[in-house]
Amino acid sequence: MRFELERSPTEKLVIESSEYKGHDLVSLRIYFLSNEEEWLPTKKGVTFRREQLDEVLDALNRIKTG
Repeated sequence: MRFELERSPTEKLVIESSEYKGHDLVSLRIYFLSNEEEWLPTKKGVTFRREQLDEVLDALNRIKTG
């Protein structure tokens, strides 16, 4: 599963699920539009195990509500 959120005409946040070495993962990564008009990932991002997703969502909700 993959979702993309536009940050600017040349930058987007990609949120996706994947599997690596038997672990279900969730990744958030910034992509940029190259001179060749290709979307490429940057080093800016974070990956965590899917079982941590509830903790991450809880933390984001707490930040959202202040």
